[in-house]
Amino acid sequence: MPPPEVIVGGILASLGSAALLAWLLSKPIRSLQSAITDAANGNLDIRIADRMGQGNDELKDLGVEFDRMIERLRNLIVAQRQLLKDVSHELRSPMARIQAAIGLANQQPNRAPALMERIHLESVRIDKLIEELLALARLQAGVDNPLNEEIELHELLSAIVDDARFEATAKEGIIHVESDIDGVVRGNVALLRRAIENVVRNAIKYGHRGGTVEVGTILGSGNRTVVVSVRDSGTGVPQADIGHIFDPFFRSPTHARKEGSGLGLAIAKRVIDSHGGSIVASNVTGGGLRVNIELPLGERNRPGAGV
Repeated sequence: MPPPEVIVGGILASLGSAALLAWLLSKPIRSLQSAITDAANGNLDIRIADRMGQGNDELKDLGVEFDRMIERLRNLIVAQRQLLKDVSHELRSPMARIQAAIGLANQQPNRAPALMERIHLESVRIDKLIEELLALARLQAGVDNPLNEEIELHELLSAIVDDARFEATAKEGIIHVESDIDGVVRGNVALLRRAIENVVRNAIKYGHRGGTVEVGTILGSGNRTVVVSVRDSGTGVPQADIGHIFDPFFRSPTHARKEGSGLGLAIAKRVIDSHGGSIVASNVTGGGLRVNIELPLGERNRPGAGV
């Protein structure tokens, strides 16, 4: 049997090792607890992955996921603040014009009919802005948007193009359609129609008078997706702005004077994202902007049909 001093030494060494191990294990937990407290107090710049150890264990993974969550929360809050600022700016202009029209009507009763027409126009703009804001909010929240309908792409594009031709006629424009495929996508027909229609109407709005809007469809990745392409005949968008045209209320300086809320493409992006697709824009050599919408195809797909 070992001497008592050896046994006591072994016990003390074991206790010391256990204490050290407990401290090492509890340190990242304390860091996480402190970070959670900071985040709860509004500090969303806190990051802890580097303080959770150098290994690849669960605690390190927890720190990485915490940082990702905090970054996501921070981005959402920044986006909400910017959206509120943009909404205030967008509402301020029509409200100022309404107030000015009311003041003029009181001072010049003989101009009241024309001023009432102006007030009506501004109220319609405000109503449309609020409607689009509500649509954007519902899309961001992901509520009331069942995505379980089978949508015939041929029928959807035909309806959109038929309606858009009336608008293009006012600008002496032409909508040219070249579709190599017909297929079925799964989702919400009302939302998809709104998204694609927003892109087509945007192309009409920013294209040259008398220009052509080209709408086409081709098969995408491994014949598992369909790409709806919309190209206008305008001047395109400055390359520095390409990455922002799907942001709410963004207007490129080259299009700043065009009427609109600046929400159409933002809504389109939210819709396409919710359907598991993607939407990208690029300038075309020779002029114009092309927007490609890629959507996953359903099981039924019939190549060769046209719109």
